Parts: sequence; structure tokens; C-alpha cells
Amino acid sequence: MSYPSAKRIAEFLSIDAQKAKAIRAIMEGAHRVNGETRLERIDAVLGTCGVEYIPQGHNAKSPAIYYCNTGDTYRPTIMKIDGRFVLGCWGDWVERGNYD
Repeated sequence: MSYPSAKRIAEFLSIDAQKAKAIRAIMEGAHRVNGETRLERIDAVLGTCGVEYIPQGHNAKSPAIYYCNTGDTYRPTIMKIDGRFVLGCWGDWVERGNYD
């Protein structure tokens, strides 16, 4: 599986290189550590407001989305979509899809 580079993570999220490297290491690491998922551990590094979930919508453009909650629909974050880590804004995905 491919993951975004630490440099890309740092630039996209406007965070320092050390945090970006830690996030990249989490992405490549174990799925669960001490009961926490990789996205939950990434949330702790970012200092965001927890991991949130948007259920799958009504078509192929509407996958289920797990994301680190930044408190802003259009603020860049890290999401997990179809088992892959994605850098983006969950609001953009919801606008393109068919969600309730």
C-alpha cells in the first residue's frame, strides 16, 4: 500500500516535519496499538478533536469516511476511505457524493 510522503503530509496539513514523520510511521505501522487504531493515533499527533465517521452514501462516489475532526468541514485533514489514507477535506467528498 502506498502512503503520502512525510513531506506531502507536512505541506498539506501545515505541520512540522517531525509530526509528519510520526504520522507517516503510524500509517505504515500496526493497525492497532493499545486498542487504538492508526487514525486514532494520528488524531493524537495532530491534536484534532477525535475520529469521526460518515456512513456510506447511495452510490460509488459516496464511500464511508473516517476522518480526524479538525472542527471545520473544509480544513485539510487525514481521512481513511476504502481502507486507504487520504489527505483532503471531508466536505469536498460529501459534496461530490450522494449522502443523506
